[in-house]
Amino acid sequence: MNKPLNEKEQLMHELIEDYDKNLNNQIIKISSIYIILSISWNLIFRWFNLPFSRADLSILMMIFAVLSTIFLIFRFTRASTKLNTHIVLLSVVFVIISLYFGSGYSEAWSYFLLIPIITSLYGKGFLSIFYSAMGLISMVFVRIGFPGNASYIADTIDISNRILLYIIVATFSYLLLSKLNMLYNKQVNTVIQSMEMTLEQVVQSFIVAMEAKDLYTFGHSERVSQYAVALAKQLPEYQHEQKLKLLRLSGLLHDIGKINMPEHILTKPTSLTDKEYEIIKTHTSLGAQMVEKVEGLNGLKNGVLYHHERWDGKGYPTGSKGHSIPLEARILAVADAFDAMTSTRAYRKELPLEEAFRRLDQGVGTQFDPNLAQAIEAARPDFLKIYFDCHDPIDEFEKITDFL
Repeated sequence: MNKPLNEKEQLMHELIEDYDKNLNNQIIKISSIYIILSISWNLIFRWFNLPFSRADLSILMMIFAVLSTIFLIFRFTRASTKLNTHIVLLSVVFVIISLYFGSGYSEAWSYFLLIPIITSLYGKGFLSIFYSAMGLISMVFVRIGFPGNASYIADTIDISNRILLYIIVATFSYLLLSKLNMLYNKQVNTVIQSMEMTLEQVVQSFIVAMEAKDLYTFGHSERVSQYAVALAKQLPEYQHEQKLKLLRLSGLLHDIGKINMPEHILTKPTSLTDKEYEIIKTHTSLGAQMVEKVEGLNGLKNGVLYHHERWDGKGYPTGSKGHSIPLEARILAVADAFDAMTSTRAYRKELPLEEAFRRLDQGVGTQFDPNLAQAIEAARPDFLKIYFDCHDPIDEFEKITDFL
């Protein structure tokens, strides 16, 4: 199974895709403008019989026709940007070779130096090396096979010097590409770090606002996120850091909808009435509506919305069952239940750890995904460590006093 793109890779992919698309269009447009200008001034020179050009107008017209066709293809078709890039670079090689034959003077070989320069603009090593090599081969081939100007015959030294110059230009173009990539990566890293910091601050603000309404559940969101990550690490689907980050945020915000719940229901020391329970059940839908409206958090919607669904379909809010429940929600259901059982609430005391694990095992196949049974057993040592780390009396007191 292919690994999902992390945030940096996704952002880089989107930026590069947009950059390549714009660059493809710009190269075709600029090339077309250049050819139009070449045709125009050669027509003027011929009209006034001025000896300033030996260009072949028929070749220039052919180049313009090819570039116009490519422009129309880009305009009216939906080919991939990658394919369009290869079309553009092949057209560049074609234009350079055509200009060599159509310019009418031996120094036209210098046009070939444009190939490594243009390919370096894409910032991709393979493209730069491949098309620079194609340009070098083309330059040598047309110079030796079609010497062009009979008054000037290039000897081996002249040809070797041209090859050396071409390699020098190609090398500096590649160094430019490497430098641009380094700066680009640094810029993307800065953007990603800023985004992650902002999202973390938003999430923490939500948690503070939510847990301020009910000190009995203080730390619940943090513990659920830790239990969920510990469980997910046992699964092949979560062997990727980015997915674990998203699951952690889902755990932190899984109860965010309780911000809108009345305090007298959240802190009620006795069992809820049916009406009160129906009100509490709405926190999943309200929470999902909240996170999907925050840029960067909309990917957490499934965990927030479905974490109270059951494997047997008797959960809420949708009554989904089995694999129709998103995996992150099935993981959060286990983590949420375990923390609820091992935490003291207004209406009951916490259960012993062994009893909590026994109830998890008992719920497998009905409340919980049976495919998670082995992962739950494997994560037991991590669950115990998280429990004891989070239930240290001195640490808990410091957290509450800091919070207050």
